Amino acid sequence: MKIPGGYTIAIEGIDAAGKNTQSVLLSKWLGRHRIKATLMSFPDYDTPIGREIKTFLSGKTSYATELQHLLFAANRWEKLQEIKSRLKAGEALVVNRYTESNLAYGSSNGLDIDWLASLEKGMPRADLVIVLDAHPHSLVSRRPGSSKDAYEQSNTLQAKAQKAYRELARKRGWKVIDADSTIQDVQAAVVKAVREALERDRGIPI
Repeated sequence: MKIPGGYTIAIEGIDAAGKNTQSVLLSKWLGRHRIKATLMSFPDYDTPIGREIKTFLSGKTSYATELQHLLFAANRWEKLQEIKSRLKAGEALVVNRYTESNLAYGSSNGLDIDWLASLEKGMPRADLVIVLDAHPHSLVSRRPGSSKDAYEQSNTLQAKAQKAYRELARKRGWKVIDADSTIQDVQAAVVKAVREALERDRGIPI
């Protein structure tokens, strides 16, 4: 089934909140309902800019905060033509972190939110933004310390980002889902939000 104009679903939240798991489950669920879905994830470390992002997240290089978030934005611009092409083909795009992540993390890093938004002006906007809301303390056991990148290692940044996500969700109409639950319960809530959004926005009942 094609979706007129395509449909972009951004799965957001702080690190280790379950974004990748829920993105994968959602793309499979859409496929089972005959909706062609493509899963994308940012940062995309397979691109030239993505590889540069990996160097500073792993601590191998050091960049000013502004430059870090410029690179996060540029990483999505690298994929612009693919995104446009898939939307034109009527696909559902399930994106693990999209433009919204730069707003939440960038503002948590002390940057101006209007400046952050301007970096990705012109990128296709998400039709539905789902924020997986999990308390930072509950995420400690989900990812070992040795596998954490520079952003994941900062409990202060994670707490600030969670607060930013909540505030932005309230102001911008993002859907917030309690992620301090089982994978199955979170998936059920995500599916419910997507069902409602597709019927509301595209008239597609699932």
